[in-house]
Amino acid sequence: MRINRLAILILLVGCKAATLTSTSKYSEDLSIHRPVMMDEMKEDNRLEKKTLEEAYTPLTGHIKNELDSIARVAYAENKAGKYVDGYVIQVYSGSSREEANNTRSRMYELFPELEPKVSYHQPNFRVKAGRFTDRLKANRIHEQVKKDFPRALLIPDRFLQKYE
Repeated sequence: MRINRLAILILLVGCKAATLTSTSKYSEDLSIHRPVMMDEMKEDNRLEKKTLEEAYTPLTGHIKNELDSIARVAYAENKAGKYVDGYVIQVYSGSSREEANNTRSRMYELFPELEPKVSYHQPNFRVKAGRFTDRLKANRIHEQVKKDFPRALLIPDRFLQKYE
């Protein structure tokens, strides 16, 4: 019996609600920065009556102007043409810039109509040639290119199709 009373006493002392003591005297009321809702405005007569649009602070505009300029660039690109799914022939992929430029030059000598280009996607340089929307035509030309560049690959790509 004595053990049960002792266990209950320990249990009750252990479950006692803790009181928070703060050593910091810093406190700041940030409620003035929160938007005021219409229900709160009706309940609290101390606040000025504002609409929801007036409750939010307006932006300074610098981010909006930058986003608008990006949107204008995208609109100009889309107006000039549209992005289409197609195929390109990847002739080289490696970490050597010199080898990529040599491959592009050799590709340009053999197949100038394919307009080979060097691109850099870290950590590799890639030489891609041709822009095909038709898979059959891409396969025919890929077979011709493979005779001179055995490691050439036909890969799907998305590119800007300009209309003239």
